[in-house]
Amino acid sequence: MNRILVPTDFSPIADNALNYAIGIAAAFGSELYLYHVFTFDRFNYDLELPDEKQPYPKKLERRMKMTLRKFLQKIRQAKLTVHTKVEEASIYSLFGSKVNELGIDLIIMGSKGASGLEKIIFGTVASTALGRAIGPVLVVPPQHTFRPLKEIVLAIDDKEVSLEVLSPLHKLALNFGAQVTILNAKSGAGKKGYREVDHHLKGVRTTFLEIPMANSVNEAIADFVEKAGCDLLCMVRRNKGFVESFFRKSITRTQVYHNQVPLLVLPEKSRN
Repeated sequence: MNRILVPTDFSPIADNALNYAIGIAAAFGSELYLYHVFTFDRFNYDLELPDEKQPYPKKLERRMKMTLRKFLQKIRQAKLTVHTKVEEASIYSLFGSKVNELGIDLIIMGSKGASGLEKIIFGTVASTALGRAIGPVLVVPPQHTFRPLKEIVLAIDDKEVSLEVLSPLHKLALNFGAQVTILNAKSGAGKKGYREVDHHLKGVRTTFLEIPMANSVNEAIADFVEKAGCDLLCMVRRNKGFVESFFRKSITRTQVYHNQVPLLVLPEKSRN
C-alpha cells in the first residue's frame, strides 16, 4: 500500500474517509493523494475572465488547504506525506486514469457526500463508477471511526479468486494481524472454495463459514456482518454482476451502510 488516493468533496463524510485513510496509511507508511476534481458549468464559470483567472478553482484550492489544515497534526504525528490536487476533470478519472498515472494501490472514499461522492454511491452512476475502478476501493460509511483491523469478512461466491485479486486484502490482514472469515452465503463454493482462498492468504488466520441464504445473498451477508461485528467486509467485483447486485440492494435498503461497516471492493482482473 505505497500510495493511497482519497477523493474529497470537502464534506464531513469525505473528511471522515480521510481520517480513516490516515489510519491505514500510518500502518503502511503510505503516501496519501488527496484529490478534488471539478467541472465548470454556467454557475461557476465567469465568461468575462480567462481560464487562468477563474475564481472557482481558487475557491476550491482554499477549501483544500482548510481540509489539510484540519488533519495536519495527525499527519505529522504519523510522519506521512500528503499530496493535494484540485483539478478540472471527470470524477470517473479518479477510478481509472489517475490510478495508473499516480501508481495508486488503494482508493479510500466516503459512502456519500455533498456533491460528486453522493452520486457515486447512492446515485444513478453508482455501478458505473465502481465498475470503472481498475484498482481496489475501500468505502467508509458515515461516522465510522478508524480502528485497527482485527476481524475481516471476505464474502465469496462459487467462482475462483486469483492471488493477484486478493493481494490488497492479504496485505491488510497481515499488516494488522487480522483474522479473515471466508463467508459463503451461496451453496457451491464449499470447502474447495475455502481451500483455494486460504492458499492465497498465506500467514493469515482464516476460518470458513457457510451460512443459509434467506431471501437473498445480500441479506444473508448483511445479517452476518451485523451480528459478527467485523471491522471490514471484503467482496470481489466480478466482471458480471455479483457486487453490482449487492450495491443495488444497498441503495434501496441501506443494508451494508446501516451496519456501519467499511467495504473493500476488489476488482476481478479480466482474462485475455
